Amino acid sequence: MTKYFPAILFFIFSLLLLGNIFLNSPVQSEDAHLASGISHHQFWKFDLYKVNPPLVRSFASFPVYCLGNYQSDWKHNSSYPLLRREHQVGVDFVSANKQQSRTQIQVARIACMIFILIGGFCCYRLAGSVHEKSSGILALFLLFFSPYILGHGATIMPDVPSAAFAIASVYFFWKWLKRPEMLEAFIAGIILGFAELTKFTLLIFYPMFVVMWLLYRLPEIKTLTKNHWFQQVKQMAMMFATSILIINMGYLFEGTGKLLGSYRFQTMLFTGYKTLADVPTGGGNRFEKTQLAYLPILLPSNFIQGIDTQRLDFERGLPSYLRGEWSEHGWHYYYLYALLIKMPLGTIGLFLLAIFCTFFQKGYNIAWRDEMVVILPGIVLLAFVSSQTGFSVHSRYVIPALPFFFLWISKVGKAFPMKRPMVVTIASVLLAWSVLSSLSIYPYSLSYFNELAAILPTPEDKNYPKLLPEISKTAWQKTKSILSAGPRNGARHLLDSNIDWGQDLFYLEKWYQKHPEAKDMKVAYWGSYPLELTTIPSKEMPPANKPQPGWYALSVNYIDSREKQYRYFLNFEPVATAGYSLYIYHITLEDANRVRREMGLPEIEATTIK
Repeated sequence: MTKYFPAILFFIFSLLLLGNIFLNSPVQSEDAHLASGISHHQFWKFDLYKVNPPLVRSFASFPVYCLGNYQSDWKHNSSYPLLRREHQVGVDFVSANKQQSRTQIQVARIACMIFILIGGFCCYRLAGSVHEKSSGILALFLLFFSPYILGHGATIMPDVPSAAFAIASVYFFWKWLKRPEMLEAFIAGIILGFAELTKFTLLIFYPMFVVMWLLYRLPEIKTLTKNHWFQQVKQMAMMFATSILIINMGYLFEGTGKLLGSYRFQTMLFTGYKTLADVPTGGGNRFEKTQLAYLPILLPSNFIQGIDTQRLDFERGLPSYLRGEWSEHGWHYYYLYALLIKMPLGTIGLFLLAIFCTFFQKGYNIAWRDEMVVILPGIVLLAFVSSQTGFSVHSRYVIPALPFFFLWISKVGKAFPMKRPMVVTIASVLLAWSVLSSLSIYPYSLSYFNELAAILPTPEDKNYPKLLPEISKTAWQKTKSILSAGPRNGARHLLDSNIDWGQDLFYLEKWYQKHPEAKDMKVAYWGSYPLELTTIPSKEMPPANKPQPGWYALSVNYIDSREKQYRYFLNFEPVATAGYSLYIYHITLEDANRVRREMGLPEIEATTIK
């Protein structure tokens, strides 16, 4: 039975992922990714959505493109390098395909399942190779039941696929470290190239791999000959060259060889200007009057242009939210805080148990070189994203680091074959807690917060109601109510894709169909999927800053928005929720007047109500 356990986990995870794929509505930017991917196939151009490399969206959109049952609308498309038209093109695509776009996005989501399954296989093999088979199974549990993976893995966004290729890339690089031969280097280069085609964050792997290689060879420094060093340098050069070839193939060599001086950049980094206000409207280039201007860049032009465009967001900054407060920039501790409240407490407990076993127990540690391969990529990725403080909006940017922490934690699994009853008992309880906590709010995995989110204080606590009331009859309902306290209080800590990314619209539609008394409901929905493509007829937003009687549904991103025009809804008790991101209110005349008095507004006369 044990030998079939990994296969059973893969099967269960696939079912859970499929559930989220079909139950959750399209999230922000999915329409833009799908339309951009189709444009790549149709025009063989990669200017749309260049802030992310094209592999994931190209793969996701391929079955939709092959089926051909879609309507295209490219009137807002533009190849001008300094424009970002992908979001408007995504809106146009959904408008052209109407209800059919729902199925098209689901088909694209299913195609992306292959990425995380590959990542899961590599995670299992690496954990089993450096530790034990039981460690591989523990790593799979942590990966497959992670709310981050279950939630974001059911979209066509590149975060989870990049995590999958990050672990695959390190796995094959480790195999080359163990057996430095040309074939292993070539395979590692192919996988590294695919990894770079998922997310620009993984560019950090190039210098990291050089450092890992040098550290891995330290114990052999006195035994390796000059020829050995030369051969390995040559193999690593071939590995990197192969990865660059794969990157170019992913872009169909579009713009490869373009001279550095001919690029038009927007950022201070690449234009050389001290402020963004100084950058000319048509862009600039700090290299155009230097000798480097004549250097041909052996990477696709939209790959280079995409790095510049992505960098621009961090240089100019974006409004960022943390613990009830807004800022013009991000925080270096944002991702650590997000992990503290968005990772299951059982997983955090296993991490602490792994630390204890590392320093105070025998038999859990492996050779320091292999330990480095397991944990260093996670630390480097976490440190890298934390260093980008232009804005802190999406904790999903840290997802590529997660498999490496799961790998390191999996050393605790060695307690099972070593028959360490105390560690086995503690690890089993923590793992069960982690899995149960994640599944307790399934299929609303995108909105997951652990129990700390309900009890950690924030500066704005006085403005928030405590836990939403829930009627619990059975022991399981009571347990689920306790475990779901986190997401019910998540908006006190984080917003946007951390809790409300448009994923709960279909649940609101189902609720609306069962409640005809709410036929005039007004909706403030934070998502890119049009309300007009659902059965909810709302054409009006709720009144801003002025409580009125009626039925309303609001995304938590609107309730806690920076403008605060809907903050007054915190004074009312919601009658229901759609998932954990959409709150449904029925405001009576009495309730509206009570809050209006508190706000210093004139009361509403009953005779004025239609």
